[in-house]
Amino acid sequence: MGRELRDLCNTLKLLYQVERSAFVVGAATSVLESVVYPLVLLVVWQGLGLIVAGAPTKGLISRGMVLLGILFGLLALGTVLRIISETATSVLQAESSQQINGRIMQKMAEVPYHLFEDNGFQARYGLLISQATHRPGQLVQSFIGSLSALTASLAIAATLFAFAPILDVFLLLLFPLTIAEARYHRRLLELQTHRSPALFRMTYLAQRSIDATWQREIRVHHSTVLDDEYHFLSSRYLADLRALLRRYQLIRTGVGLGAAAIMTLAVGVVVSVVGRSPSGLSEAAILLPGLVMGLAQGRSFATTWGVMTECLGYLAQLFDFLDHPFEQSEAAHGPRSRGAPAPTVA
Repeated sequence: MGRELRDLCNTLKLLYQVERSAFVVGAATSVLESVVYPLVLLVVWQGLGLIVAGAPTKGLISRGMVLLGILFGLLALGTVLRIISETATSVLQAESSQQINGRIMQKMAEVPYHLFEDNGFQARYGLLISQATHRPGQLVQSFIGSLSALTASLAIAATLFAFAPILDVFLLLLFPLTIAEARYHRRLLELQTHRSPALFRMTYLAQRSIDATWQREIRVHHSTVLDDEYHFLSSRYLADLRALLRRYQLIRTGVGLGAAAIMTLAVGVVVSVVGRSPSGLSEAAILLPGLVMGLAQGRSFATTWGVMTECLGYLAQLFDFLDHPFEQSEAAHGPRSRGAPAPTVA
């Protein structure tokens, strides 16, 4: 956990340094947008409360117009905030990818040349560098999404607590769901890291398939070497991936069935709570949508947190690569004689 927290802090620091204004604007607008819909629920509750209370027609119309104006303002504000957040996130994604790719290219000048001839180095860092192209942008998106979903979940939980505190207990289901998603993405990262030689080889074969020289030789000799090798490597990787998916799909199914059971119980609690007072209709109008929205935002947080966990794993390896003292390491081992085997980077 300490390592993940350190990598998260390093990544956020990097993103902040890359494009400070986009980072701040994207985070701030996503948080503000997540609070809009709990406020919408409160406005709807106020409006239904007027109807249930039997307010005078004149007062009902005037107060209803005010509430409709507030409702329109909130929905318009949510739309504007979402557009600003998406724009800032897109800018930050592009800037961070370019920045990290530039740092990788600068670091390559420090790597001893003989390592480029080492299959272990190519397998380990080839996949890592290919992932570095889009992982920073994916991390930005998942981080903003996690922040927004978490804020929305907390705001909805606070809203539900004001009416029926017991409903917040049902939101505790989100903890095992988040843990399951994080564990799945960690295992997926471990699988891809373990199979990096095969994945790197598959990428190489796919590139050779559009190379004119390779295509000429293959057609002259009627060879299927590219297809055969690619099928062999992909079948082994897909077998491991299917085994991983089967295991975690069972876990996800169990959590989903638990969510369905808890949701059913929660609806029963809502019916029981709102049936005790004459204002039950207005309370039901906020409790049921609030509960559904809270669970949906919680699932969104669990999913984006899992993706962010996987991205952090890749970026942790990237930071290790950027911080690795290649020149000092080569000096410590001394010059390598011609024909000697190339060492593998640990």
